[in-house]
Amino acid sequence: MSDRTIQDRITLHDSLGVAEFDFSHMTFATEAEVDACYDEIDRRLAATSRQWYFLVIYADCVIVPEVWERFAARGKNTNINYSLGTVRVGTSAATREAIRQQAGRAMFRANIFDSRDQALFAIGEMRKRHEVVGRDAAEVFLRVEDVHLSFGGVKALTGVGFTVNRGEVTSIIGPNGAGKSSMLNVISGFYRPSRGQIIFEGNDRTHLAAHEVARLGFARTFQNIALFKGMTTLDNIMTGRSLKIKSNFLTDALYWGFAQKEEIKHREHVEKIIDFLEIQAIRKTPVGRLPYGLQKRVELARALAMEPKVLLLDEPMAGMNVEEKEDMARFILDVNDQWGTTVILIEHDMGVVMDISNYVVVLDYGVKIAEGTPDEVRADPVVIRAYLGAH
Repeated sequence: MSDRTIQDRITLHDSLGVAEFDFSHMTFATEAEVDACYDEIDRRLAATSRQWYFLVIYADCVIVPEVWERFAARGKNTNINYSLGTVRVGTSAATREAIRQQAGRAMFRANIFDSRDQALFAIGEMRKRHEVVGRDAAEVFLRVEDVHLSFGGVKALTGVGFTVNRGEVTSIIGPNGAGKSSMLNVISGFYRPSRGQIIFEGNDRTHLAAHEVARLGFARTFQNIALFKGMTTLDNIMTGRSLKIKSNFLTDALYWGFAQKEEIKHREHVEKIIDFLEIQAIRKTPVGRLPYGLQKRVELARALAMEPKVLLLDEPMAGMNVEEKEDMARFILDVNDQWGTTVILIEHDMGVVMDISNYVVVLDYGVKIAEGTPDEVRADPVVIRAYLGAH
């Protein structure tokens, strides 16, 4: 290890609520070194009797492969006990990849940034979201009230109601035919309920058309990939910017002045999304030539290009292998944490749902049978009987 003591590397910025851990130029070669570091961190944090936002500096830090599991386990335990959110700066390529793989397996947010300023800005955004979610406000971010939906004589949804908090991940689960996709279609404006309301930011938007709902800040992906297969990844993502484009047919045809500046601005935003989702290598590839998992990632990128307040994901991990699921779960968590996007997710993989969700709503035959935190839903005997298959 470096000549600096572990105590010197722990700085508590009380006014910011930030605990900074400087691992720069350190080498963790043994489990004893890992334990010595985290023992001191835990001791310092426990003495404060509060929780902190963690800022971890990794510049030129070396963690040998043999101790990675120990390092990750101790770090996870410290986060659970004392952290409101963690950001990481200055990771090497090897450390970045190791953290991201661990994030995928353990379903935590990687939150890796290139600079300290970017990381501190992200912490500021986390703090804003915690303040909003923590308020006992009269106005709920999104409220579904007594929604009924029928197709002829078939009842798809019957009296379904729940709320979604700003900045959280809410999952809707249930067996096939439970009404999950119908519920997502009602929220997105694709279906209009025969009864009930959708209240968003205090306003009734039940009867708005889908494109009007999109303008309010809703974007979604689909069970079946809905991309333009002959177009490149970049061009597919650019279609997600259509609602943000203010030019018209004439200015587009001339491609001069305002139209040119606007396209440059939109392409810069799309390139940020491409970097964020780590799809730089396929930006010029027609999506029809991409494997299934990457097509799903491109579809997510197109939805993010709309800069949504609410991201609706309809089985984003269906058909993926384990590695692809880990990547997608990590990206969903990072979108939620770094960008503050509220996520409503339909997913059949219960391990993923329970690991990444703040709140879970359970449907069965179009009726809500349970809702609550993942732990509450997991233990609910009605859910166990109706969904998880226990008797």
